[in-house]
Amino acid sequence: MSEIASSETVRRWFDSAGHGEEPPEEQHRRLALLAEFSAFAGRSPDELVAGCFLRKKATGDKFASVKARQAMNESIAEFVAKKGFEGREAVAAGNVLRSFLIHNGVFIQGGAWRGERAAATNEQNHKERTTSPCPN
Repeated sequence: MSEIASSETVRRWFDSAGHGEEPPEEQHRRLALLAEFSAFAGRSPDELVAGCFLRKKATGDKFASVKARQAMNESIAEFVAKKGFEGREAVAAGNVLRSFLIHNGVFIQGGAWRGERAAATNEQNHKERTTSPCPN
């Protein structure tokens, strides 16, 4: 765990978000989740952040890639699902990972937790939209 904690991007995240002031068990929980996601993605934390940016050929300026951020959000969702997280726990785990990216300059957003009832309603609405025949 100390290897991941020594990463430049992880230190930036902890410093920027104030996680260094949290109880050790909470710090460990965040680091463990990031380490598991990093292994799942096959990239170090530094590589996860770098993969969200591109450079302009002409100037060398760095900019955020919309496609890479979308792919990262999809990877986070896949990871959270494979871990078996559901509902509020799934949203919270995804948000921990997005927080890491955000505090390293990656603008990324996930879904908001709206409670069990809202989740069930959203799922039902999605099923109705995708199974209903298109009107002519």
